[in-house]
Amino acid sequence: MMHLYNRRIDAVELLPSLPRALFLLHDFFGLDVDDMADRLGADRDTVAACLSDARTIVRAHVCYTEPVPGVGPATAALQARLQQDYRRSLESAFAESGYPGEITWPDPITGIRADQEAAAGFLIPQLPTALRRAVARSRRAGVATVDLWRTVLRWRRYRRERLLRVTEALQCAGWQPFDEWLAERLMPGRRYPHGYAEHRRRRRPLPDERPPTEAERNGEEIADTVQIPERLVSQPELTRQVWILFNCYGRSSEEIARRLGISRRRVRRFREQADYAIIGMSYPSLGERIRFEVMVMRLGLQLKWEIIRSAFYE
Repeated sequence: MMHLYNRRIDAVELLPSLPRALFLLHDFFGLDVDDMADRLGADRDTVAACLSDARTIVRAHVCYTEPVPGVGPATAALQARLQQDYRRSLESAFAESGYPGEITWPDPITGIRADQEAAAGFLIPQLPTALRRAVARSRRAGVATVDLWRTVLRWRRYRRERLLRVTEALQCAGWQPFDEWLAERLMPGRRYPHGYAEHRRRRRPLPDERPPTEAERNGEEIADTVQIPERLVSQPELTRQVWILFNCYGRSSEEIARRLGISRRRVRRFREQADYAIIGMSYPSLGERIRFEVMVMRLGLQLKWEIIRSAFYE
């Protein structure tokens, strides 16, 4: 039974992007066919045909049917239309995040995975050198850019951390996989695919990066005000700046460090101080932090040894 269950999971993962998303939203998140049709601007028969194609393909994979059938013309037409909407949405998100230029989309239109890669490839050259090198060293055929860190072994700590920072930078810029973008359109609340709402920061231009407004061109100074928690007001200026740049403007630690002329380690410490102040707790002393880091390091070394021992001696 467990083998059949795992084979069904693998079969769902092998579905094309649109049938897979609609299949999961309908069968596991309770979205009605009529609701999906209304929000997609399609007729009910088209959505039903898409779900039927998904079930047929899953059944073929589970039952070892050869050849595996493809999607029908109705599903292909709906996917092509939604793919154009997906492209426009990403272009708009990148523009709002302050990234100039145009994305080089595949022409003619191919699969949705190629569009995801093209959008991520537009942002990666604008990341710091260390992150670009991490992406170049971790490329795997057929793996989406945002999931590159999944191919790195867990004890490759620094490489995984850098690739996770790449993922964070893409998400702050507004990059989304097609299925999550579609789920947000069909089911507002962002509870797909994990079942709970996720808080994601969004990058936005700083006052000196955005084009001046008409009032500013006329000589009137317009302050770009942001709201900060009340408990953060009493914190040092640098702590407040780091918190604002990170949470309100969606900037990475590398960019904050470069802008403020401090190290990335200090940026991390200021962020932690701000978070502790917001929840009303005192920041741990240096001795407490050192003892905690030593304990974590020992646990990490012990875990690495258990992995190596189990791999070579069992």
